[in-house]
Amino acid sequence: MRALLDHHEERLAGLLALLTTPLTPWRLAEAMEWNRPWEQIPFGSRNIAVSEAEAHLRRLVKLGRAEAVPGSDPVVYQAI
Repeated sequence: MRALLDHHEERLAGLLALLTTPLTPWRLAEAMEWNRPWEQIPFGSRNIAVSEAEAHLRRLVKLGRAEAVPGSDPVVYQAI
C-alpha cells in the first residue's frame, strides 16, 4: 500500500511540474510519462489516458494545488 501511495504522490508531483504551463487534459496526457511513447498508444487507449489525467487533475484541484484557468475554452489547468 505504501508503494502505491508513494507512486501516486510522485505522479501528482510530476503533473504539477507539467502544469507550470496551462494545459488541457489531453495535452497533459500527451506530456505525461507512460509505458511507451504517446505516438505508440492506440487512440482508444489515449482516451483512457486522458481520463486518468483528468482524475489526477481533480485530485490536485481538491488539494488546492491546481485550478482551472477562468474563461479558458477548452478548459486548461495550471498549478497554483
